[in-house]
Amino acid sequence: MKHKLLLLLLVVVLGFIGCQKSQKVETGISKVENGTKEISRNGYFIRYDASFRLDESGKNGVEFYLFTPTKPGDDFSENINLMIQDLGVLKYDLDQFVAISEKQIKASGKLIESTRKKTDGQEYQILIFEAKFNGLDLKFLQYDFVKNDKAYVLTFSAKQSEFENYRKEIEKVMNTFKLE
Repeated sequence: MKHKLLLLLLVVVLGFIGCQKSQKVETGISKVENGTKEISRNGYFIRYDASFRLDESGKNGVEFYLFTPTKPGDDFSENINLMIQDLGVLKYDLDQFVAISEKQIKASGKLIESTRKKTDGQEYQILIFEAKFNGLDLKFLQYDFVKNDKAYVLTFSAKQSEFENYRKEIEKVMNTFKLE
């Protein structure tokens, strides 16, 4: 009886350890050299500076937020976020998805630029736009991807006055985004 109980306890402990390991792999977050981290899961990969704060709470239906380091007295946290939208039965391609995105942007803000880009066989749309949100004048850099009936919308949000201060650094991060 003691052996069966010990064996059962051993199986439970090993199962718990195995679950912990699989959870770590499932989150897909790891440190990389040169002060960067990466996320690889749910069909995508992105590398970012280790000084960014990662929020995976899922609030607002967002896959993750990457917040830039905050400055004293700053009333807005510049961030990159990723939303994944299931296009399901709609079967939209990138052109159709971008048309809808542009229409929504124009209805509530100002579309500044919309450019198609193809890198490493991956095609996506780059949108730059401005809008007022919660009383703040914001500027956005958005990358739209469509693959396997899903839209991946990667967006950088900043105060208009701060956008250019972050742009080069943020584009380096956003340009590491790949669909697997």
